[in-house]
Amino acid sequence: MRKLTNTTVQIISRSHETKSTNKQKKLKGFTLVEIIVVLVILAILAAAMIPALTGYIDKANQRTALSEARNVLMAAQTVSSEKYAKSGNVQTSIALDDTIEAEILKLADLDGSAGDITAMTTTKGKVTALTYITTKSYKVEYTSAGGFSEPAPYTPAT
Repeated sequence: MRKLTNTTVQIISRSHETKSTNKQKKLKGFTLVEIIVVLVILAILAAAMIPALTGYIDKANQRTALSEARNVLMAAQTVSSEKYAKSGNVQTSIALDDTIEAEILKLADLDGSAGDITAMTTTKGKVTALTYITTKSYKVEYTSAGGFSEPAPYTPAT
C-alpha cells in the first residue's frame, strides 16, 4: 500500500510540474530589447514621413487658394459686368470698396471663410487684375494677360 501511495504522489507531482512548465511557455512575451528595436524602427519611419507629409499639406493649401481665387474672380466678373451694365456704358471701371468686396465674396460663396480682396481693376465691365489673399495667408494674383500666379505664402506688412 505504501508503494502504491508513493507511486500516486509521484504521478501527481509530475503532472503538476508539466502543467507549470506549460504555463511558463504560454506566458512568455516580448523582451525589452525587442520592444526597443520596434520603437526605434517606428521612430525612423516617422522621421522619414513627416517632411513628405508637410509637402503634401502645402500643395493642398496652394490648390485650395487657387480654387478660392478662381471663384472670387468669377464672382468679381459677374459683379463688374452688372455694375457696368447698370451704369449705361459711362463708367469704365468700378472702385473696390467694402460693399463691393462683400458682394463679391457672398456671390463666390466664401462669405463664411473668405479671405480678402486687396486690389481689383476693371475696364468696361471686365476684370483685368485681381489680388486675393486667403484665410490661410496665401496670395494669388490674376491679370487678364498672364492668368493666375502661383499661390505664394503671404505675411502682412506691419
